[in-house]
Amino acid sequence: MNAYDKAHELSKALKDSDEYRRLLVSKHQIDGDAQAKKMVEDFLTKRLEIETEIMMGKSEDKAKVEQLQKMYEVLALNSRARDFLDNYMRFNQLMSDIYKIIGETVSEGMNMFAK
Repeated sequence: MNAYDKAHELSKALKDSDEYRRLLVSKHQIDGDAQAKKMVEDFLTKRLEIETEIMMGKSEDKAKVEQLQKMYEVLALNSRARDFLDNYMRFNQLMSDIYKIIGETVSEGMNMFAK
């Protein structure tokens, strides 16, 4: 078994997945709607900012979290923006699950500090 061949198989499976296909359809729809695209970009940027701060050890900024929630409430009123974000999150979850599966499989060899 060649790991590279399996990686190419996984790549094709991802490309052919319902999650990816839905993401592409909603991406094409949102690309034609500048307002919806801007709302999604702003929302994802703010979410990344909050997540980064938390990963850096800062405590959760409740005001920023409330602002993010309000941004989502407005975004959700736009069906294209909402559909894109839903499909984006589903595909992100799929990728996260795959990374976790692979990571768990090779964790012993990758952990240099394990005794």
